[in-house]
Formats: sequence, C-alpha cells, structure tokens
Amino acid sequence: MFQAYRFIPMLRILFERQTKKEEQPMKKAKKALLLLLTAALILSSTGCHNENTQQDFDTFIEDEFVSTMQSDYITAHSYLQKPEDFGVDVSKLEVSLGLTYSDEDLELAKESVNASYDAFKAFNRSSLTSEQQDTYDIYNFQITLSKKLNDDKFDYYASAFESMGGIHYQLPVLFADWEVRSEQDVIDLITLLGDVKPYVDTALEYTKKQEEKGLLMVDFDSVIDYCNGILEKGENSSILSSMKDSIAALNLGEEKTEQHTSQLQEAFRSSFLPAYEAIRSTMQQLKETGTNNTEGLAKFEHGKEYFELLLQQNIGSNKSVDEIRQMMENAYDSHLSKLQSILLQNPDAMDAMLAYEFPETGYTSYADIMNDIQSKFFNEFPAVNDLTFNIVDINEEIASDSGVTAYFNIPTIDGNPVKQLRVNPTTNDVTSIATYATVAHEGFPGHMYQYAYLYENTDSNYRKVLADSLAYTEGFAVYAQYEAFRYLDSVDPALLAAYRENELLTYCAIILMDIGIHYDGWSFEDFKTNMALYGFVTDDDEAMREQYNQLQANPCAFEPYYVGYHEIVNLKGMAQTELGDLFDEKEFNEALLKSGAAPFSVVQKNIEEYIETAAYTDAQFAKSAA
Repeated sequence: MFQAYRFIPMLRILFERQTKKEEQPMKKAKKALLLLLTAALILSSTGCHNENTQQDFDTFIEDEFVSTMQSDYITAHSYLQKPEDFGVDVSKLEVSLGLTYSDEDLELAKESVNASYDAFKAFNRSSLTSEQQDTYDIYNFQITLSKKLNDDKFDYYASAFESMGGIHYQLPVLFADWEVRSEQDVIDLITLLGDVKPYVDTALEYTKKQEEKGLLMVDFDSVIDYCNGILEKGENSSILSSMKDSIAALNLGEEKTEQHTSQLQEAFRSSFLPAYEAIRSTMQQLKETGTNNTEGLAKFEHGKEYFELLLQQNIGSNKSVDEIRQMMENAYDSHLSKLQSILLQNPDAMDAMLAYEFPETGYTSYADIMNDIQSKFFNEFPAVNDLTFNIVDINEEIASDSGVTAYFNIPTIDGNPVKQLRVNPTTNDVTSIATYATVAHEGFPGHMYQYAYLYENTDSNYRKVLADSLAYTEGFAVYAQYEAFRYLDSVDPALLAAYRENELLTYCAIILMDIGIHYDGWSFEDFKTNMALYGFVTDDDEAMREQYNQLQANPCAFEPYYVGYHEIVNLKGMAQTELGDLFDEKEFNEALLKSGAAPFSVVQKNIEEYIETAAYTDAQFAKSAA
C-alpha cells in the first residue's frame, strides 16, 4: 500500500511549540498579548477603526510565526536559513528535539493552545480584509481543532509509535536529511543527536502510561522490525554516514572535521542507538505482558469522538464521519462504474488489468520524467518563475526499509531556490507507471511545483510555513499525479484510465475500512467480511492481517490523500457544470492554488469566486458586443 513519507516536524500539534526553558516568560507573554488585544478591541468601534484591527491581526499572525520559530529549533532550522532576518531571537532557540511526551510538557502544550485560542478569538472577522479573512479561517480551523483534541478526556489517546509515522520512523529521516550550513550547525546536530535518548525515554514512559490506562494501541511487530533494521546496522549505519558526509562537505579543515566527526559518532553510539534499543525492548516487553488494543479507537471511552476530530483535522473540513462515509461510498461506486465501462469497451486493457501488467513508460531516469512533465504542464497550470531542481538519492537504509519511491524535501523560504527530489536508489523500475505517478506526485505538477507556487505568490510567512492542511496539500498532489497522466503519450489512454479508477476505488474502500475499524469498532473478522463486500477477496489471511494492522495502528493515515483528492475533483466538477464552455483549466488551477494549504471552506470560496468572475466577465463581454 502507498505510505505517506514526507517529513513532518515531530511536534504533534502546531501550536504546542514551546520550550521548557521559556515556560514562565511565554506564559506571561501570552497573557500580556491577550490583555493588549482585548483592550485594543474594546476601544475600537466597528468601521472607523477597522484599519487598526487589521494591523493588529497582521501583528498577531506574524507574532505567532516568530514565536513558533523561536521556540522550536527543528522548525526554525528546517524553514529558515537566517532566522534573525525574520525577527527571531536566535539566542532564545534551545537546540533540542522540542516538546517531549512528559506530563509537564503536554500540560504546557495545552496552556499554549488555550492562550493562542483566547487571543485569536478577540478578533472580529468582519473587520478584516478579504485576504486576512482567509488567514483568519485557516488559523481558526487549526486552532479550534487543536483545542478540542487537547481536551483532558483525550489524554493518552495519541500514539507516539504509529507504525507509518511514529517517532522511531521520523528520527532517521530527520538526521539523514539534516542540512548543515555552518560549523555551528554541526555543533547543533551533535547536540540534537544527544537529545534522542532523553526524548525517546519520555515517549516510552508515555507509552507505558497508555498501557496502564488501557489506551495502548501499537503494532508491536512493525515497530520492533523497524528497530531491528536500525540496530543491525549499528555504527555502520548509512544515516551516520550521511551526517559525516555533510560535515566533510563544509571543508572545515582536517582537525575540525575529525573532531566534530568523532563527537558525532559518540553521540550516535551513546544516544541514538541506545534509544532504539530502548524502543525495541519496551515494545517486546509490552507485547508479552501488556494489554494492547488490537482493534480501533472505538474501543476507548471517548474514541469515536476523538476519531471524528482526528478525521476532521486530516480531511481539512468539519464534515462528520457519516458525511465522509457517504462521500467515499459514492466515490467508490463512481470509480467502479467508470472502471467497468472502460474495461468493457477495451478488452486489451481488461486483460492487462487482470494480469496486473502495464506497459513501460519509456523513461530511463527520474530526471527524464521531471523534465518531460515540466515541458508540458504549464498549458494547464499557472507559471512560476523558478522550477530548477536536483535529484538526490534517499538514504539507503531508509530506502530499503520503507519501499518509498520518492519524496520531496520542503525547502527553506529564504534559501537556495533549487528544489530537491529524493529518489530511491534501490528501485530499478523507473519505467513503471507507478514510478511515473509518484514522481508526478512529489515533483511536477505535485508538491515541488505546489510549494514553488506558494512561496512565489504568498507574502505571509505564516501561510507559507505554518498553515497546515494536509488534506489540501496531499489532495492536490494526488490530483496533480493523475492530471500528469495526460502527458504520458506512450501508454494507452484507456489503460491509464483503468489504472487510475482501480487505484482510486481501492483507496475509497480503504478509507471506509478505516472508518469501520475506528468508528464502528470492527474486529479483524468484520474487516475481512466488509473487504469482501467491496470486492477484495483473498485466501492470504496474513496479507489481510497486515492491512488491518496498518489501518488499526494508523488512524486517518490515508484520508488526507484521497478525501482531499475527491474534495478537489468535486470542486472542479462544480466549476465545469456551472461554467460549461467558459471553464478554463488553467484559471481553475490558479484558483485552486490561491489559498495555499487551507481548509476546504477557504478553497471552495476561491473556486466560487473564480466561477463568479468568469461568468461576470462573459456577461460583460456579451453586453458590450451587443
């Protein structure tokens, strides 16, 4: 199955970013900000002081950006090459992996969310400009869900070790891809490595408390297997080699390079590897003696409510579970009907699908795919000034353990404009349709183009970096990968269409299974029965168990991709229906990209504005012609 594999900072909720060192100053600052904003709004009257309110709102949003960067080293380093140019006081940056899983830090996170929420709610949306209202709606969607998910009744519901994206999975990617730009970055990297064991220890203590409270839900075998892979390599790890290579590339001189490399290796030996030993032994112990929920969130007291909030966070809308269930059922029926029609009219495509055999695309390298798409896709997508890119191999351990074909490294907003696509050196099947789809998803016209457009057309630092709608971001990339099929001239269009419809109906069914497990409380036997109802029948019980375990241990993992995709194609269908011959592909995609990563309420508003503008312009043209 397709697995999400782009690094997301390890902090669990956007608004939790705050270090222990700054606890009291940050609390005071939040309270002071709240008092100032409240006083300012009380003194303002509707209409005549809108300008002041708008300035205050811009200040609030920018302060949120700066305080987030200032309180989380990983986020600041990942997105800013020169944080001081953005008003970040680098002297306040604590070099660490960030907020831990300790009770103290989790409580501090709640206080931070609540303070941000209270300050934000002092603003009157109607007093803001249209663009500010979009920012307001984006922030409101994020902070409101964060506040709800931080309710005490959901304490210990979130897992630190989800099999597809837990911290054991994120840490190797973080360090293998870590960019060092100076000697200070090397020193900080060594400090970060030293923080791995203490950080992981808090996650393991949190996991043990989950077990004590009857809230543990972990795929032990998956986590243990991953740890085994890390530990078998030991100090021969290519992750360590990647970091050493980054230090050597700085050309600091033989003495300094040797000194820092030695310190790095010691931190890897004394912190990174022991952390994975601790994860493995704890998981083995809990597997043998603990009480683990091997079904879904529905088995917890507030599990169904938690799942619904988690779903909304991952679909970028406030739609209910039942609304999403109906959306996916309708989409499944539509994709199945289209697939049947294609195959009945194209017997050769049917034979290929039944044998699961697809012709080669003709490409011999990842660069060929990227260059060819880049030469074609601006007929349907708005132009950007700079789409220069390079292609770098994924770290070999991560490549071999994950099976991921490629992923996009999100660039800093102030650095080298060259975009980076990471590709799997162990994958030899560059000519396959699946590889083409993945490169289109991660590269052009997917994430690489998406972020280039965002950075070039958005002024707000918050909107560039912290506006976080995974459903929009991933939904767009899925939409883009299928749009790119039109550029694949060497493959039978009917076969490509069949491939697309088959893949989409499969993921609609997977999301319905996810809802069944986590909201309806399906057991493994229930899962197999319902999979059969959707046409997925197999004698391989082990394979079915693996699929069930993946969904059970990773609630809402697939929804951002395929609910997000269907939201976009539904909006496109709406625009095509209302505009008819007036519909313009490039103008639609420009409206789609306008908001950046936003909840679908904002995206829909922009599409509706596009429809109104296109219809009005046509009406005015007809009037003038008459």
